Amino acid sequence: MKRLLLLIPLLLLLAACAARGPLAEDRTDNVVRVTRTDTGNAVTVTLGPDLEYAKRVHRDFMGATIEGWLYRAEDGTSVLVSSMDRAKFEDLIGRSIEAPKSGIKAYPPQTSWLPRLCQLVRAYVVSLDSDVVAVVKFGPRPEGECDGLVGNDDYMAAHLDEVAEFDRRAEQDISIDW
Repeated sequence: MKRLLLLIPLLLLLAACAARGPLAEDRTDNVVRVTRTDTGNAVTVTLGPDLEYAKRVHRDFMGATIEGWLYRAEDGTSVLVSSMDRAKFEDLIGRSIEAPKSGIKAYPPQTSWLPRLCQLVRAYVVSLDSDVVAVVKFGPRPEGECDGLVGNDDYMAAHLDEVAEFDRRAEQDISIDW
C-alpha cells in the first residue's frame, strides 16, 4: 500500500508531462530551439542582436492561451516565439493549414495590420509534425490615437513604405532553420 501511495505523485507528474505534448523548448540568449522529442525534428529560431529577451509570457489572446518567449527592441518592436499544438493554432487563426502530420513545412511570412492592436505584425509559421512554431514580430504602436477602424487593406495601401521597411527589418531580425 505504501508503494502505491508513493507511485501516485509520480504518475500524476508523468500525466502532466504527457498532457503538454512531446515538445521540448530550449532558449539560450537569442536562440530558441523547439524539438519534438518523439521524432527528433527541430526548429531553431535565431533573433538579431537588437532584440533583448524580456520574459516568458502566458497570455490569453482571442480565446487561446499563448505561451512563448518575448523579446523587445529599443525601437518599440517586439518578437514572440511560441509553439503549440497544430489544432490549437488552427482554431486561433480560424482555418486549417495544409501540411503533413509528420515532417517540417515552412510557410511564407505574412504581414498584416491588426486594427484591434493598432500594430503591424509579421508572422512566420513552421509546422513541426503535429505542432506549430510561430514567430510573430509586432511593430511599434503608432503615436497618437488609434481608433481601430482602419482595416488591413486600407492601412497597407496607405503605408507602403512603412510596411516594406517593417518587412525588411523583420527579415534581418528573424532567422528560422530546421
